[in-house]
Amino acid sequence: MNNFPKIYLSPPHIDHLEIENVVKALKSGWISPYGSYIQEFSSKLSQYFNKKVLLTNSGTSALHLALKLAEIADGDYVLCSNFTFAATAFPILYEKAIPVFIGSEKRTWNISPEFLQYAIDDLRKKHIYPKALIVAQIYGMPAEMDQIINICKNNNIIVIEDAAEALGSSYHNIPVGALGDYGILSFNGNKIITTSQGGTLILPNEKKYKYAEKLASQAKEKADYYKHNEIGYNYASSNILAALGSIQFDKLNKKINKRRKIFNFYLTKFKDKFDVEYQMEIENSIANRWLSTFIFPASLNKKIKSSLEKNNIESRYLWNPLNKQKVFKDFPYFGNSLFENKLFNNGLCLPSGDNLKEIDLDKILAVIEKNI
Repeated sequence: MNNFPKIYLSPPHIDHLEIENVVKALKSGWISPYGSYIQEFSSKLSQYFNKKVLLTNSGTSALHLALKLAEIADGDYVLCSNFTFAATAFPILYEKAIPVFIGSEKRTWNISPEFLQYAIDDLRKKHIYPKALIVAQIYGMPAEMDQIINICKNNNIIVIEDAAEALGSSYHNIPVGALGDYGILSFNGNKIITTSQGGTLILPNEKKYKYAEKLASQAKEKADYYKHNEIGYNYASSNILAALGSIQFDKLNKKINKRRKIFNFYLTKFKDKFDVEYQMEIENSIANRWLSTFIFPASLNKKIKSSLEKNNIESRYLWNPLNKQKVFKDFPYFGNSLFENKLFNNGLCLPSGDNLKEIDLDKILAVIEKNI
């Protein structure tokens, strides 16, 4: 291991503006789920998505609330992306519902409309009617949403977008996260906008917003004493997190442009040297390129990762398909295991943070080229 400063995969990029905003929030005395920054950040997000939004303490909390609003209950079937982070599916189990995992198509690596339709048809033969679909927009790449939404509409299935990684991405000029019935965002420490933790639930109307807000605040009824008629959750965000998020949101376009530039740097350098595969933007979509992800030749993948690690450079394997993991292995799966195993076995996420400098990128490239 050398003594050079570590190059991380997607570190938070915080400057004096964020610090000043947090200090203001602290000095105001409003550090709970109330305060001016909650209103300010919510307003910015609401205008951006042209929908009601609720700030939450995590993307997972927002996803759980979406399932509650969709009235998912014990024994219900919920279709779900298979090639994604486990948090996409965990809330299904919170409600004792049954996840049905749908495999990926080869352009975007997101849910395949073909496998989705096949799964619905197969389940119908068994008199099983899924109530919702959670579609993850992985690594910030928009999925084939027109086909996915049409399939779900034709089968009375609620669409929940897990856009945790996709803030700033768009599909037919609509922000990803606003395409389905519900959408969620994450502001975890490695996301394109970071508030240390936190998330957002994107809602279709005021009525759903009010109910989600109630559930997220311990389901308190309107009374001059503590009255609870149903189970509530401690899912609200805080004014401090919102102070971070509000100022970071103003930098969103700059952050996206930098990450797309980083992706194009890698791609330009790689494609003339060996056969590399990557997520492709479909027509009328724009990806924020949250992480630059590539499939390398099988003989090189582990060598590249090991070499990067020895040079103090963080990389990461792509998602381990959920149907291959012990916690989910007993649930139905419809897809192409060979392709998703290839993504996991041969794919790498490379450093993509918007604070990367040219010297960092040159160093990363030099280490990779030694393995070619």
